[in-house]
Amino acid sequence: MSFRVGRPLVLLVLAALDRATSAKLAPDHHQVSAAHVSQRITYGDAGKFDQDSTEEFRTPSSNYDLKLDNHLNVQYSGKFTIGEQELPVIYDTGSFEVLVLSTLCTACQRSLQMYDSKHSLSYRGAEQIVADHEFVSGNVVTAEGFETLRLGRKDSPVVTTNMTIWQVKSHELAFWKTGNAIFSGIVGLSHVKTIPQGFSGDFRQPKSMLEEMHLDSFGICFERGSSSGYAPGWLKFGPTISAAAKDAGFQSVDVSGDSHWATKLSQFKVDIDGLDTSKMCKPSCGALIDSGTSLLTFPRSASHITEALKNKVKSDCSNLDKLPTLYFELDGAEVVLPPRAYIFKVKTHTGGFMCKGAFMKVDKESQFGEVFILGMPFLRYYFTVFDRAKKQVHIARSTENCQVARGPVSLLAHSNNQSAVMGKAGLGLTKADFTEPTPADLDFAIAPAWLHSPGNKIHL
Repeated sequence: MSFRVGRPLVLLVLAALDRATSAKLAPDHHQVSAAHVSQRITYGDAGKFDQDSTEEFRTPSSNYDLKLDNHLNVQYSGKFTIGEQELPVIYDTGSFEVLVLSTLCTACQRSLQMYDSKHSLSYRGAEQIVADHEFVSGNVVTAEGFETLRLGRKDSPVVTTNMTIWQVKSHELAFWKTGNAIFSGIVGLSHVKTIPQGFSGDFRQPKSMLEEMHLDSFGICFERGSSSGYAPGWLKFGPTISAAAKDAGFQSVDVSGDSHWATKLSQFKVDIDGLDTSKMCKPSCGALIDSGTSLLTFPRSASHITEALKNKVKSDCSNLDKLPTLYFELDGAEVVLPPRAYIFKVKTHTGGFMCKGAFMKVDKESQFGEVFILGMPFLRYYFTVFDRAKKQVHIARSTENCQVARGPVSLLAHSNNQSAVMGKAGLGLTKADFTEPTPADLDFAIAPAWLHSPGNKIHL
């Protein structure tokens, strides 16, 4: 989930799946200063570094792991430090600005933590710059400010000063009014360097937070856990993450998108009812890897496939081992997602439980073709490193607890027999991935606002 700032309007949508879905940003590219040098260096002791350095990318001197709390398998939040205040936020690879609940909002629900600029020595106010953020369920009014930001808790070595934040002054959003959210803000982790005109409440086209932090790369992985619990996720950075491209367990994919962590999808396969998928994504589709989208998202032209998958699922969960595996090819890298990636155990209106297949749809055409979004289900099966320095993503099959699964890289199979897939050494899958659903509350699912925006074009 993310937000898009107009001039001066911010288009941000947050609501429940099948009603309204949460917002997504479509940032743009920037012009690289000739003074920048495209190379990695290391943060100094305690994360201190020369703010005036012209080096473009830096690697923290030690590894840093931030635990992300799991809310019903459809939202993940972790601590983010503004000044000296730690707040729970959604780290969103589809967004690039910082928006937080604040004490400027006198009528806001107080069950969530709020940023208070009066308790910060590093806060600097703006000159009455206010942005109006428009949600499906109402408006959000924010005030611009400038603060010291840390990616993670107070002990994080990745920091920048005098960075733009947007403080909520008022809102009409049900999920914050009722306290049914676990996050107090949204932090964008897009690869863009400069926020383009028309996408920020500040017309001066400021640099993105990660650009100001000079962070070279970061990794995200969500644990799978058991069918009855909600396992955490992880945001990581440091020398190990920065060296992922050299790890034999990872496949590297070029980021083709100007504004999103998007690549070209050259093949999609699923063996179900004799449906022919050979003509899909020819010559290519666009695929976004997005930490802020709750479900796998397919183009409308694939609706017959997703409907066939959903119709195959027995509500009593008794046939999960008979359901097909999904295969994707991302710019030459192979991705295998078992049934557990798209089958969810949800509550019924009578208080019981049922299994169902769940996907989102997108009716947009990108510069690469139709659009797929590989959201949270993908990140439960693939440890993903977002490499800003190389403008690549490095993906590795992960175990249930987010360790890199070792074994052959090429695993794309033509058989959907679960024993054949599990028999591939080092795949990182277990019997549970073919026999158990993912528990979730899909009413809290989040997705891009542009999924339902006017027009059928999206520039990735």
